[in-house]
Amino acid sequence: MEGGSEVKEDYLEGYSCDIALRWAKLNPPSLLPVDELDKEIICLLRYNARMSNAELAKTLRTSEATVRRRISALVEKGIIIGFSALVNLRAVENSIKVYMKIRVRQENMDELARKLLLNSSILSLYRTRENGILILEALFLNIESLQEFEDSLKRMDGVEGFETDMVTKAYRKNPWVGI
Repeated sequence: MEGGSEVKEDYLEGYSCDIALRWAKLNPPSLLPVDELDKEIICLLRYNARMSNAELAKTLRTSEATVRRRISALVEKGIIIGFSALVNLRAVENSIKVYMKIRVRQENMDELARKLLLNSSILSLYRTRENGILILEALFLNIESLQEFEDSLKRMDGVEGFETDMVTKAYRKNPWVGI
């Protein structure tokens, strides 16, 4: 990769293209709305969204026009929904990453989810198949901000309880937050 568009190699050390690995398990592969070239483009862009069409074409041994058409088609189909920079938050802040299992009254599920999503510390929020359970992933700047969040959670109408698990070591980091 040339000029300023390199991703630090050690940051993504040990990563393979997760999508290619995932899609390789599909049988038959024809179930996918993409072919091998599309998969390679997606993998390279996930690794480095700043790669130019010329760099992609050179790497994939195809024409720049082909790459441009393929990327446009992937965007039009909604397969590629955006391009992002990977940020290593550990380099900027000493974040505390937690996963929480929140037990809620079923009738309060959607309302609580809307309220929780107003908190910028929450990275992701999921409803599970188990009735009345929300799972959230969050980053807090310090233990005090985590405690404040837990205290506010206790006061929310419809919350029946929660469990917090603090991440102490990542064996495979989330490349979107670097933690």
